[in-house]
Amino acid sequence: MPPLTSSDVVASWWTIAGAASGSQARWSIAERAAAAARAGFAGIGLRNDDYTIARESGLSDADIAASIRDSGLVLDEIEFVTGWSSDDPAQQERGRRIEADLYALADAVGVRQLNVGCIEPLGSLPPLEAVVQRFAALCERAATHGLQVALEFMPWTGIPGAALAWEIVRQAGAPNGGVLVDTWHYFRGAADPSQLRAIPVDRILGIQINDAGREVIGSLRDDSLHRRRLPGEGSFDLQGFVRLIDELGVAAPIAIEVISDEQSALPLDEAARRAFETTTAVLSRARS
Repeated sequence: MPPLTSSDVVASWWTIAGAASGSQARWSIAERAAAAARAGFAGIGLRNDDYTIARESGLSDADIAASIRDSGLVLDEIEFVTGWSSDDPAQQERGRRIEADLYALADAVGVRQLNVGCIEPLGSLPPLEAVVQRFAALCERAATHGLQVALEFMPWTGIPGAALAWEIVRQAGAPNGGVLVDTWHYFRGAADPSQLRAIPVDRILGIQINDAGREVIGSLRDDSLHRRRLPGEGSFDLQGFVRLIDELGVAAPIAIEVISDEQSALPLDEAARRAFETTTAVLSRARS
């Protein structure tokens, strides 16, 4: 199938997994892919435990690939690797185990993008030189599986914004490295268009869209993992954001990522339908 473009919409893992934070998906890969296709999505995202659960249930790599291919969709993104930036050997080892599962999934199905981030708290990132070297090594490992590596910034972590994410990618110099821009992290963080403009457009590898209420409830992390909203149902200027990335010429597909207790409780087809309809409505209004 041809590569997805900025006109295509992808259902990220959280949006249709039916899972609250810390839980596994309620539905199989095949069930999610079929529901996403019925809703109108062009692709889906998966998490590392999707692969291990599928294999433990008796499915082969060919079965897993067929469950997506038969829906007519593309597997566009896999996630989420942390620990790579850490000084803690235990965190590094945990990250490498997740990497191994995701590389097996990528080899089985074929996928464009590996999403990664850091777990160090704000202000606690290891020295930049070490983080750059570790990111470059991660990109080198991922390249052997045909993957781009999209570094996601999150405002409560040691990589809180697009400027630092891009600096790490820039210094690493890996041709398959780039930045992932999630609207929740962008608007809850600096919300600075100049930071996005400073990134070469071909290094903005992924876009994830979602919305949120005007006020943060609890911590930033807690708000992000429980109370995101569907696009157009919150306070973010998503139309302005879409116009900005279109102006920059971002070619990546638009992935909707709604991490929400409300979204995860919905029946699968309703979750997929509502996510697709709200996302495409925002895109249509921004691009009309």
